[in-house]
Amino acid sequence: MATRQTRARRRGSLALGERASDVTVISDRETILHQKDREISILVARDEVTVTHARYAAGERVAGPHVHHGHTDAFYVLEGELTFEIGREAATTTVSAGGFVAAPPGVAHSLRTAGDRPARWLTIHARDGGFASFMRGLRDGVEVEWDIAAVPSDGGLPASEAIVEPGVGCTRLEAEDRM
Repeated sequence: MATRQTRARRRGSLALGERASDVTVISDRETILHQKDREISILVARDEVTVTHARYAAGERVAGPHVHHGHTDAFYVLEGELTFEIGREAATTTVSAGGFVAAPPGVAHSLRTAGDRPARWLTIHARDGGFASFMRGLRDGVEVEWDIAAVPSDGGLPASEAIVEPGVGCTRLEAEDRM
C-alpha cells in the first residue's frame, strides 16, 4: 500500500476530534504504469478515498465519456492543462495548474490533455468505488469491476452539478445548452 499510519504529528494542528494515528502520511507511491509518455501511481488507497498521481503526454485521451453512480471523481491539475467534457451537454472546459474539477455521481465526464505540453494531475475518488482495485487490475492484467458506467441515454445530470475552478488563465465552463 502507498500509505502508512503514523503517530507522528505533521506541522500544523489536527482537526477537532482527530488523533495523530488517524492521519495518513503519503510515504511512497505504488506504481501502476511507468512509460515514456504516461505515468500513473497510487498515492492513497482507502475505502473513503483513493488519490492517484498521473502524467500524460500532450494530446492524449485520458478517459472517454462515463459516469459513476456511487462516488465523486475529482481532478486537481499540477502542471499543464486538461480539457474536460462535462454533463449531459458535454460542456467543454480547459483547466490549468491550480484548477479543479469534481464530477459528482451521475455527471458524465471525459478528459484529455490539452496544449502542447505534458500534464500532471491528482485524481481523487471519494469514496474509492473500487478505483484502486481497478488500477491495480490494469497493471496486473486482471479485469476488475468497479463503479463506472456508460453515459445513460438521457446524458445524466447537467454540467451545472459539477464543480469547476479552471485555474490560471483558462476558460470557464461553456455549453450551447446549459440547463
